[in-house]
Amino acid sequence: MGSASNPCTGICKFDEGLCLSCGRLRSEKKQWKRLSKPQRKEVLARSAARIEALGERAILSKKQRKKAKRRAGKIQAASTGESDGMVVKFRPHEETAMPHPPAQADVVDAEAAKEARKAWKKARRHARKAKKAALKARAAEARARGASAA
Repeated sequence: MGSASNPCTGICKFDEGLCLSCGRLRSEKKQWKRLSKPQRKEVLARSAARIEALGERAILSKKQRKKAKRRAGKIQAASTGESDGMVVKFRPHEETAMPHPPAQADVVDAEAAKEARKAWKKARRHARKAKKAALKARAAEARARGASAA
């Protein structure tokens, strides 16, 4: 392990003094900032082993849940050829015919789309200017109130 960064996921749920999210003990969490780097690395190694031992009971972070879901979707798609709403990249060989040809995209009037985008950008620019002007006016008003109070 190169780094001894804090493994906290922000989801703390304790069971018998053990955090089900990061695998550290209450005492290890309390002392984390006072531990030296080698001690932190030892704690990380122990917490990883505890998380493995927890198995299904472990509470994964959002990133870990996404990763596990993606991995499960890829495994399912590879085994059954179907995906459960997951996008799986697949590039068939040249000699393999595609079962369904790609769908035709609707033709959009390029000029109308370009004009709509221009109008949207212009409106956004005006909104930003108005917001900036309102902030300046509010700041000037606050300064004026501060000067009159003194």
